[in-house]
Amino acid sequence: MFYLKIGTKDAVLMIAIFIGLVLTVVYHWSPIELIVTELAIVLAFFAGLLKPDKRLKK
Repeated sequence: MFYLKIGTKDAVLMIAIFIGLVLTVVYHWSPIELIVTELAIVLAFFAGLLKPDKRLKK
């Protein structure tokens, strides 16, 4: 049996991508709009995972 170790953060990312796909179908978005939306979702997700720079803390 094939088992994927999917955590909570991965599940949230997959749900957000799925919502983007559903919105594309419902509102008849173009493929370019789909790509831009999915890139924005993934970029925001990974930006949220970054650790803050210790040098910026005072």
